[in-house]
Amino acid sequence: MLMTACDLGAVTKPWEISRQVAELVTSEFFEQGDRERLELKLTPSAIFDRNRKDELPRLQLEWIDSICMPLYQALVKVNVKLKPMLDSVAANRSKWEELHQKRLLASTASSSPASVMVATEDRN
Repeated sequence: MLMTACDLGAVTKPWEISRQVAELVTSEFFEQGDRERLELKLTPSAIFDRNRKDELPRLQLEWIDSICMPLYQALVKVNVKLKPMLDSVAANRSKWEELHQKRLLASTASSSPASVMVATEDRN
């Protein structure tokens, strides 16, 4: 678990660093997905698919929720001094959630003006 936590440590860094690392890793994934599409004639999974790059916030949320949070929560149970790492993961998750919500609002606004009014009314 400690080796994995070290490998995934960028998610515990301040937001700007964490975001930059996520974008760098994603660009590597896109290159792999491009090779899968061109050389193997396969449709790459979402995280490797350059055509779905706008889904990065949602993909990051899935990764944090399914891999990172459980890992760092377990480590905090072993040693409470690791809680600042878990807190950083949670803070970065909030930033990805914010970006995801902005993307959803933007896609809703571009697809249907009436939908935006309903979404706005729901929040009031």
